Amino acid sequence: MSYIKQKIGEIIAVIAFLTVIVVSVYNDRVDDKLFFSFIGFIITLYFGYSKYKIENDKIFKELFITLNERYNKDLDNLFNSLRMTTSNRELTDEEKILVIEYFNLCAEEYLWKTKRRIPAEVWKAWKAGIKENLKIHQVEVLFLLEISTSNGRVSYYGLAE
Repeated sequence: MSYIKQKIGEIIAVIAFLTVIVVSVYNDRVDDKLFFSFIGFIITLYFGYSKYKIENDKIFKELFITLNERYNKDLDNLFNSLRMTTSNRELTDEEKILVIEYFNLCAEEYLWKTKRRIPAEVWKAWKAGIKENLKIHQVEVLFLLEISTSNGRVSYYGLAE
């Protein structure tokens, strides 16, 4: 099924092309100008769709690189150190800011997912990472505090839901 989704533009173009050919072969009244107009139309649609897919892939690549760069080494190190410690130590102010920036990053990822700029399989992986990070006690407490007000919930574009 995913192969069909990936090749839908090509499939539609082939079906349309074959339809035009069949209609023109079995219908003597179709003149050459109309026939070649249909062929040109199908080719134009196909290349337009291909260009759309290429542009969409470029946008995704740019988003992917930018969003992954924002999940930086400091944040990764913080989450790993919090996972390794069994104590519920308090986060420093700098660490809290870093974690809140992470929540904003997650919200932005979610926003792009809702706008269909992030493929489902990528969002699934990112969502799993978000859930794992929210299992860290200090991160969960801070997130619950951030979304405890209606304005706080809204500021994360629906991610809290």
